[in-house]
Formats: sequence, structure tokens, C-alpha cells
Amino acid sequence: MNKDWKDVVIEVAEDLDWKVTVDGDEFTFQRYSSYDQDFSFEVEAKDLKSICNELDNYCDNFDVSYEAYLWLDETGHGKNGAPYDMEDVYKDMEECKDQIESLYDALNDALDEWEDEEDE
Repeated sequence: MNKDWKDVVIEVAEDLDWKVTVDGDEFTFQRYSSYDQDFSFEVEAKDLKSICNELDNYCDNFDVSYEAYLWLDETGHGKNGAPYDMEDVYKDMEECKDQIESLYDALNDALDEWEDEEDE
């Protein structure tokens, strides 16, 4: 594959409607959920394989309940752009996790293609 691995990450992520910012080895992934919440996270990686590993770890450790809790005020309603109803905040965070998993799956597929082309 003639592309730099970082370009592959950006292309794959943007195809899934993620905005990607790269600063050295740090990647920031940002997108809006269907509830219009501005959701972002960061991972650090040295190559395509390590970014897949980091995303896999991030997915495994993503606690939907905890993330939803962070967006609730003291009365149990959404704050800082989160939906008003607690149930919607939870659904929103479930969707965010699903989107992260989709990003991981797509990048893992890209890694498989990358490795196949290197073997040729």
C-alpha cells in the first residue's frame, strides 16, 4: 500500500463520519451522535496495528453507564449538550460505543488489507 498508515486511519475514519486530528502519535476522533452530542476521544499509536489495539482496548473499557453518568446533572438530566432524559443520555452513549466499535472494525479490516499487500 503506497499510503502512509496515518492517511489510512484518517481516510477510514472520515468515511465513517469521524473528524480526525493528528498531533504526532496522538489521534483525536470526534463526531456528533444522533442526539447531537459532540463526542470525542484520543488514542496514541505508532502504527496501524497499534491504533487497532488501542481502539480495541478503548472499546473493551468503555463503560456506557459511567459515560452516561458524566453527562447527567444532579437531578438526573443531561447537561452540556446531552439529551434531557436520562434514558436518552444512556442510549446516546450506547450509540457512541457502537460507533467506536464500527471504527475499530473498519480499521482492523484496513490493517488486514495493509498486511496482505505487504506480503505480496
